[in-house]
Amino acid sequence: MGNKKRKRDNTPRTKRMKKEGRKQSAVHWLPTYNGKSIIKGYSKRYAVDKYTALLELTELGVAIPKKTARSIREQRKRELQKGARRRAVDEEAGWPESDETYAYIAGYTSGGFAYGITWEERERFADQDSLDDTLPPAEEDEYWLYQHTEDDESLFATLPPLYNE
Repeated sequence: MGNKKRKRDNTPRTKRMKKEGRKQSAVHWLPTYNGKSIIKGYSKRYAVDKYTALLELTELGVAIPKKTARSIREQRKRELQKGARRRAVDEEAGWPESDETYAYIAGYTSGGFAYGITWEERERFADQDSLDDTLPPAEEDEYWLYQHTEDDESLFATLPPLYNE
């Protein structure tokens, strides 16, 4: 058995950089940028969200219009509030542990992979529960009861006896 060859990472280096690496690279990249929105360009080049791009560009001393900065901060605030509402709903429903794939993580395999109920399954369960709530309660008259008739006597007469009497 020879040495195994390490699999090459196909993700561009600029998308794998940490904050300090991005900032060092951006110092050289900024003078060459010719696009309309420096925040959008930065977020695409370095694979970060617009809020992170805004913060890092302001740390580098790039002048960002106040209106643009305000709209990005408001958008970030809305996203955080949406996440907080979702977590609150999950806590009320009793969904203790979750991630982007699983709404409820039941456990982990020996290899470390999570298993449980996915978000899609949870939505189906919620839809089914809401359908069950809309159904009227069943009444006893709706159940079918077998009525014994004389025709049944001839049917039973042809059957062999179960017990010897």
